[in-house]
Amino acid sequence: MPQRPTGVFRSSIVNLWIAPLAFYFLAFCLLTYPLILSFPSHFFADAGDGLQNVWNLWWVRKAIVELHTSPWHTTFLHHPSGVSLLGHTLNPFNGFLGLLLQPFLSLIATHNVIVVFSFVVAGLTAFRLALHITDSYWGSIVAGYVFTFSQYHFTHAEGHLQLVALEWIPLFILCWLRLVIDPGIGRAVAASLALLLVALCDYYYLFYCVLAGAMIGAWHVWGIRAALPEYARRAWRPIGVFTGATLATSGVLLAALLRLNAADPLGGEHGALTFSLDALALFIPGGHWRFATLTKSYFERLPGNIHESSVYIGLPAILLSIYVWHQRVRLRPRHPSLYLWFGLMLFFAVMALGPALQVAGSVVYGGPMPYSALEAAFPSLRLSGVPVRMVVMVTLAASIIAAIGVQALLDKPVSAPAARWVMAGLAGVVMFVDALPQPIPRTRPVIPEYVTVLSHLPHSGAVLDPMGDQYLALYYQTIHQLPLADGYVSRLPLSVTQALLAKYDDATAGRYQQLLHRYNVRYIVMRSNTAQPTPQGLTLWYAGDGVRLYFIQ
Repeated sequence: MPQRPTGVFRSSIVNLWIAPLAFYFLAFCLLTYPLILSFPSHFFADAGDGLQNVWNLWWVRKAIVELHTSPWHTTFLHHPSGVSLLGHTLNPFNGFLGLLLQPFLSLIATHNVIVVFSFVVAGLTAFRLALHITDSYWGSIVAGYVFTFSQYHFTHAEGHLQLVALEWIPLFILCWLRLVIDPGIGRAVAASLALLLVALCDYYYLFYCVLAGAMIGAWHVWGIRAALPEYARRAWRPIGVFTGATLATSGVLLAALLRLNAADPLGGEHGALTFSLDALALFIPGGHWRFATLTKSYFERLPGNIHESSVYIGLPAILLSIYVWHQRVRLRPRHPSLYLWFGLMLFFAVMALGPALQVAGSVVYGGPMPYSALEAAFPSLRLSGVPVRMVVMVTLAASIIAAIGVQALLDKPVSAPAARWVMAGLAGVVMFVDALPQPIPRTRPVIPEYVTVLSHLPHSGAVLDPMGDQYLALYYQTIHQLPLADGYVSRLPLSVTQALLAKYDDATAGRYQQLLHRYNVRYIVMRSNTAQPTPQGLTLWYAGDGVRLYFIQ
């Protein structure tokens, strides 16, 4: 029988909520130390995509609280017509959470709370999913640890806040399992809301959850095929409620994105082959491991970059999965869904391989591959082009299998109880060292004087800075609050790209009045370390530190 928590864990609140949250918070602080000491002063992110996500937090609050408009479209970028943010990595859930936090916290602290929240709550939701499936408390604690402190999770903490927010994936799988196995209207609503939370974080994760949900549904229907008519009689109404609620929530967002792409094609997609899973990457620590020099000869040969190729699922998950598979005949009666989790793990691992099989950075088989069939079935998948991210589902399935393995080991009789504690301690040390990440970047942008000057100018026009850093420009906007005539967006519609090129052409040719009257560009930033004559039609407003700020008369 599963070991039940004792002592302090007798309280269900402590058992199911406080203890896991405290454990995952403490583990995060230890694994990333001394990151937590910089909580009030530095963004837990890099100065690239990390600052883009800081802008996302600022924009969602500004749109809702100040402008009273939808956050999915902005005229503060690519002013004056603006740009849709439906294809952008907006992760509005984090924006909504930031909206609640920003009245009390700085933008830095708000961002860092969200990062820590995602790691801690992802551990909690994976724990609750594993507990529901295995009824093993300590196995589920391990499952949450394996999932949230995976290399995949840490690698995206570099700056992909939308991918760090994977905490709702286990919640949806839990709600969906409950709905499929014992249908009810309340469970249908819960599963639909959980899927909406996933959609508000990332479209990749939405798609993966839909695929996993279909597999879980097929698994259950096959298991009860003899009683299918009776099940259909009970399930059709709850499944209908789930379908209707999902179409009215997540479906609306997805449909709007697909309509946008059909009417005005989005650019910025990645090459699927470059960002596919290398067949060995699940088993060899990548560039985001603390001791990455030991495996550098492997991962430096992989295509793409270490922020995508570092997807090692961890030694505990590997060893426990091997053990559980070896013991599958004995364990399956107690865990009837065992093959489901192995199936999910295998399916997403194969799909993550992308359009060609790569081993140690070399293509050994050029196709056709299952991912190509998936892409043919869902053409919009080409908007993503990063098959390797499906590893998040591999890691989740492996964490559930790990929970089953831990419980199986705990059930084995031992002649010396002290030996079990010694082995548990050694396993804990291995898990800690195995999960140690490279330090998460800390960023504290210096605010140039010209940005401060801009913040005191009338808000009557846009800023154009063709040569500036696109990520810093987004962050600077949170300071000066002026619209930008350009601006980094992860998926830019074709018409907006064309308009942007026209703006740059006008700026290069000195057609400043056209910039003013056609695009409402009032301020131009030029960069030079030497004094330059003021172009005709412009007024020099500020000069210093290699920057010259002009006002269009």
